[in-house]
Amino acid sequence: MTSDPQRTEILGLDTVLRRRLVVALFAVCCLLVLAGCKSGTITDSQQACKTTGGLFGDKKVACTGSVAGVRGQPSLDIIDTGGDLSGNYKLDATITVGKGEAKAYVGQAGGGQAGGKVSPDEPLHISAVVGVDEDDDEVSVNLKVLGKEVKDLRYEATVLPQS
Repeated sequence: MTSDPQRTEILGLDTVLRRRLVVALFAVCCLLVLAGCKSGTITDSQQACKTTGGLFGDKKVACTGSVAGVRGQPSLDIIDTGGDLSGNYKLDATITVGKGEAKAYVGQAGGGQAGGKVSPDEPLHISAVVGVDEDDDEVSVNLKVLGKEVKDLRYEATVLPQS
C-alpha cells in the first residue's frame, strides 16, 4: 500500500496544528485556573485575643486586631481559638476601614456566607454561626478590596457558644 504524498503532508500539518492546539488549550486552562484563585496581600497585621470561661463555664474568645493595608482578595483570621473550642459558635464582629472599600464575608456553619460592604463611613457588623474545631481553630473573614487598596482596617470579634 502506497501513501499519498499530499495526504501525508496534510496529516503532518494536522499533527503540528494539533500539538499547537493542545499547548494553547493547556495554557488557557492554566490561566483560567489562576484567574479563579483568591489571593491578595495583608501588610502589618496585629492581633490580640483573650479567652474567658473555662472548665465548667462556656468559653468565650474575643479578639481585636488591625491591618495597615489590604490588596486583592486575601483571607484574614479575626479569631484565633488556640485549639480550645470545637462546635458551632455565635460570631459577632465589627470591621472598620480608614480608607478604601471592601466586601467582607465569613462562612457560616450551615453553609452560605454572612457579611457585606465596609467603607470609612460604613462599619460592617457581622453576626453569624460559625464552625470551629481543633483542626481549624481560626475564624477567617474573606476580603475583596474594591479598588486598589484598603488602609487602616480594624476589627473586634467575639465567639461564644450558641444559645
